[in-house]
Amino acid sequence: MLSTVNELGLTGDGNTKYSGWIPVEGTPMKMPATVIKGSNDGPNILITGGVHGGEYPCIETAIQLANEIQSESLSGNIVVIHPVNTAAFLARMQYYGPYDGKNLNRVFPGKASGTVSERIAYTVNQIQKEADFFIDLHGGDIHESLVPFVIYSKNGGEELAEKSRLVAESVGFPYVVGSVSEGGSISGAASVGTPGFLAELGQCGQWSHGEVAEYKAGIYNALKHLGSIAGDPDQHQVTQLQKMTVVKSLDEGCWYPNVRLNEEVNKGDKLGEIRDYFGNTLSEYTAEASGVLLYLVTSLAIIKDDPLAAIGVA
Repeated sequence: MLSTVNELGLTGDGNTKYSGWIPVEGTPMKMPATVIKGSNDGPNILITGGVHGGEYPCIETAIQLANEIQSESLSGNIVVIHPVNTAAFLARMQYYGPYDGKNLNRVFPGKASGTVSERIAYTVNQIQKEADFFIDLHGGDIHESLVPFVIYSKNGGEELAEKSRLVAESVGFPYVVGSVSEGGSISGAASVGTPGFLAELGQCGQWSHGEVAEYKAGIYNALKHLGSIAGDPDQHQVTQLQKMTVVKSLDEGCWYPNVRLNEEVNKGDKLGEIRDYFGNTLSEYTAEASGVLLYLVTSLAIIKDDPLAAIGVA
């Protein structure tokens, strides 16, 4: 992992902890990163925050982790990228990147000669290849609220999925969800044989010190589980969910949800409707399965094919 990071341009001249920029070849993009080399042998961990530019609790958490973790207390190595998508962050954009209009978390493992988002994904994937575990930090984007939960990929086979699930549990967020989706950061890691998880915490493009403290506590506990830092990890009771079903919009217009975050819904329950600018109903949306509402779009504005809500299914 460190050799790949150095090949991408971040070198530390033998120091135990150093920061710099990882360039994304063929683009104006570069990613701020911190490398921490531990004093003892241990796993290579890659931590990313800010794949989506409007998810602020995760970005601040990544920045603080990079500053707080010291080589003297670390076994193995950690690379923290904070944030990944700097252009989207500065543009205050939800989901998408300003250069190509693509959702970075839908284009992994990326392309070396692709669009800007695809090249960012490719660069991160090169580091994922040499990591022993991958942690991707997300949160409530500018237009959405969510219950804290952790997703792991089932795409790399049962053994890889089980490694990912066990560490995901150690974060201590209320729900742990299996996923078979393609194109995301954790499926990109799974495609190269690296276990990992994607964590979600936060509301509507805001952040607080309390949220960041909660986020850091969960990640530190996961690092204990992985053997990166000393101490016995806390044990948590979490709810295991087999999958997450995402309801997407069929129209653009105004979104009016009928449900609340963390509400239990039954298959067929009305989730909400989209109306036009004159108040006429364009389309109604119902639950495709019974489960718990994990995230909900809160913005009045909605465009076609955007997610509206996600239901975690046991």
